[in-house]
Amino acid sequence: MKKVLFAVALFFGAFTASAQESVLKEAKKNLKNPAEAAQIIEAALTNPETATNPDAWKLAGDIQKAIYDAENEKMYLSAIDPTKVADTAKLYSSLVKLYEYYLKCDELEQAKVASGELKKAKLRKKNAETLKKLRQNLLSGGGDAYNAGNYASAIKFFGLYADVVNEPIFADDAELKNDSLISYYASYAALAANTINDKESVIKYGTIGKENAEVGFNALNCLALVYAESDSVKWLETIKEGTQKFPEREWFVGQLIDHYQKKGMIDEAVIEINRMLAASERPYYYYVKAVLLSEQNKNDEVMATCDKLISLGSDFTAEAYVVKGNVYFWEAQEIEQQNAELAIDDPKYNENDAKIKDLYGKAKPFYEEAKKLEPDNKQLWGPTLLTIYWKLNKAEYEALEKELGY
Repeated sequence: MKKVLFAVALFFGAFTASAQESVLKEAKKNLKNPAEAAQIIEAALTNPETATNPDAWKLAGDIQKAIYDAENEKMYLSAIDPTKVADTAKLYSSLVKLYEYYLKCDELEQAKVASGELKKAKLRKKNAETLKKLRQNLLSGGGDAYNAGNYASAIKFFGLYADVVNEPIFADDAELKNDSLISYYASYAALAANTINDKESVIKYGTIGKENAEVGFNALNCLALVYAESDSVKWLETIKEGTQKFPEREWFVGQLIDHYQKKGMIDEAVIEINRMLAASERPYYYYVKAVLLSEQNKNDEVMATCDKLISLGSDFTAEAYVVKGNVYFWEAQEIEQQNAELAIDDPKYNENDAKIKDLYGKAKPFYEEAKKLEPDNKQLWGPTLLTIYWKLNKAEYEALEKELGY
């Protein structure tokens, strides 16, 4: 009885294998109708008898290539024949599946070579050529998806473009590995991931994208936003990296200095801004340094730093004059606070009042200069200058009050 059952089991197994082989043959026979062939081949890709057969996955990839080619042809013909309309969703879907199937084919074929079941790989070279030839089109799919707001699909296309160069099928392809577009589009993958709060993809592709000299700042920005919620050490490292790699991006500098200010670490902030100035004498850095020195009450250094900033003739010239005026204004404000606690007939009150007027008088020309330079930036100089005029000249106060619309 046992022998009979064993024989039946063998017969049944042979029948199943034969059935799956016939599925492959039928799918291959229907290549001229790739949509139908794609449905037929699906059974072979999940059946244990053929799911480990590299030829099954190669055929599945060939079918997707046929679907892709048909839609791609329509895309070209549509320029001369309006009746030829390509289904771009089908085109890009088949492209992704083509990659999936050829890569699976290569994985299975290499496993059989390693086990000795195959002497050498027969399919890798042709599959690699096809994947490399079509790889650029992944960017078209990613771009369409990104522009349409389909960010999950954009991640898939841009991510595949970046990831595939690390597949064993391209192990010896130095040209692909040195492709500068990898970091460029990885940065966009990180942006897309950030938009849909896909933190894992932000970290994966942001780490690649941050190396791009043109758009890497976007990747670092996204990484910083993710780390701000989960890892303060990596957040600080990322922000510092941003100041080093992209000194023209003021966001990183602002974040770093704000971090130190909130922690009361002004000395550390000054050290950082001096480091940045040593690497690049950017006007914004001088402005930040002047503000920090103001917090340290190093007024002589504040004035010198502002004078340097003004000499550069940058967009921060008006701000430099305001910082110079602040040196006197805030000292006057401190004395105002003292007077608020004194009686008007107290001799100290009048003494303080004279000091206040003197300091306001020194501050006044700096704010007026800022006003000349940026008359529309009323928030920069308006409230402070109004306070000064209230103390020194009621006519000027009333005129400015009207100008500011108060």
